This record gives sequence, structure tokens and C-alpha cells, in this order.
Amino acid sequence: MKAIEVVTLTKIEGANLNSNGTEGVISVLKKVRDPVDGREYVRVSGQSVKYHLRQLLKELGWELSQVVPKSEGGQKVIVSLGEPHKYIDDDLFGYMIAKKVDGKNATLRRTAVVRTNGMISLFPYTEDRDFGVRYDPSGDNHNIYETEITTNVMRGNFFIEVDRLGVFKEGLEVPKLEGLKARKEKDATGKEVTLYVLPEEEREKRLKAILEAIMTYHGGAKLSNFFTKIYPEVMLVALLRRKIPVIGDALRVKEGYVDGKLVLDVERLKETVETFSDNIEKLYIGLFESRFANVDELKKAFEGTKNVEVVSMRELKGRINNPQLGE
Repeated sequence: MKAIEVVTLTKIEGANLNSNGTEGVISVLKKVRDPVDGREYVRVSGQSVKYHLRQLLKELGWELSQVVPKSEGGQKVIVSLGEPHKYIDDDLFGYMIAKKVDGKNATLRRTAVVRTNGMISLFPYTEDRDFGVRYDPSGDNHNIYETEITTNVMRGNFFIEVDRLGVFKEGLEVPKLEGLKARKEKDATGKEVTLYVLPEEEREKRLKAILEAIMTYHGGAKLSNFFTKIYPEVMLVALLRRKIPVIGDALRVKEGYVDGKLVLDVERLKETVETFSDNIEKLYIGLFESRFANVDELKKAFEGTKNVEVVSMRELKGRINNPQLGE
């Protein structure tokens, strides 16, 4: 297993999870326009999602890297400590920081192990707004404002480079470290590099932590007035043999409800999984079965497929907490 791809779907109701600033007195949603149908779709930025994942990791008991202001090139920038061997967020989300290494100025940079494009809605924005007034109790100078909101199904995509989690390159990502297991490897140019590797138990612990954070995801803008459920209702976890994501946007629901339940696009997902089956070591599809109308169709579609399991969300959580995810 080289990587894990995670795709989630969640229904949100009357929310503004990620604002894109204000236009006059209107707080607008972050959106993107589809060039094919010309319509706008709601999105939550990857930066916002990573921020809230960090907060969830903190709630799960992990110590986070301190964010500090620094002066670089005459400008003030905000950076983390850049110590991935100590802090899970530096390991998972990367950094770029100027430091003294062996008495010389150097830039240490780590590409994020966890990649995401945030979330995007499956259905177009429908021009919903909430009208509000901040009343002036001393007179008639009331402040009128509006907030764009949406009820939609949001898709989240995550890609975790498992072989890089807890593994750090000396000189490029970290300075020389004492007390960590090290090994020598050759990079793409043939140059020998030193890699520091965290103990297997710690690497596994960090992997489970980020999967649990995704499974219990919560966070966004304006939740004091527009509170909504944000954790996934269906979560697909693909263990991959090569670092090539395969599911992408294949996890979708169709338009309309059946008995008040969402309807998964099973045919689209099945075609994608079958096409890239040589790269999928194991695929778990976890969902709240009571919230989807065609769970039986989903299970039947993958019946007899050895590397695919359709399980309840509770069972998926148990799999994630197993000593070995692939068991």
C-alpha cells in the first residue's frame, strides 16, 4: 500500500461553510462555475478543511505545531515550527520555513502528505439567502445584511501518501536529527539521501488519527447562526498500490429522494472501481445505511468482489481502529 484515497459525501442544510468575502451587504459563499453547464457550485477551500482537521486532531489529544510570525525577505510571514518528527500537523500538512542548518541559512520544505481540494457541492447553487438585521436599540440606524446559504450534498476528496507519512528527508525537510531510525536511499537523480523514519507504531497512530478526523469532520464559517451536520454520511477508503487516485468524483448521489433518502449512483462507482481494480488493494465503502435508499443495490454490485467491502459506518470505524487497516 503506497497511498490511501478517501472520498466522502455529506448533506448540509442552510449553511455558509466558507465565505468568499462580502459584496455590499451580502456575505457570499465561495463558489466555482462549471464551464460545461455554466452553473455555480458551492465549495469549501482545501485551506479551510485542513484548518478544521487540525482543530479536530487537537481535540483528539494531539499536540500541534506552534504557529509563529517570522520575518523573511523583509516581510512578515506566519509559519509553523517545521518539526514533523514532533508534531503530527507538520508531518501531515507540510510547511516551508527558513532555518539555520549547520550554521547556514536554508529553506526546509515538506510537501503535504495529506492532499485535498476541500469540498464541492454535487448540485448547483440555487440563490438562497438569509436576511438579517442588527438592531440599534438607541434609534433607527439598523444594520441590514444578507448571507448566502445552501442546502446541498458536499463531496470531499483526500489523498494520503502513506509511504511518506512519518518519513523525513535530511537537508530538504528536516535538519540532522538524533535518536530517530535512519536509512539511506537514492532519489530520482541518483543522489544518496538520508531518511529519518518514525517508529511503525507512531506512523500507524498518525494515520488512524487523520482518518478519524475525516470521519468526524466538523467546522466551518458562521456555524453560530447556520449550524449544520458536516460529518460524512458515506465514506470511501481505497488502499492503493500506486500513488494514483482513482475514485475522484465517481462517488455521487442522483437527483431526487426515494422515501426521503438519498440515492447513490452505483453504476458510476462500479464502473470506476472495475476500471482501476489493478491499483486497488482494498476498498471500503462505509455508510449510514438508513440514509440511503439503494444500499441493497450497492451491496449486490460488489458481491463477490474480493477487494471491496460495503460496511456500515460503525464497522468502518472499527476497521480504522484495527491494528492493521487492511485486515
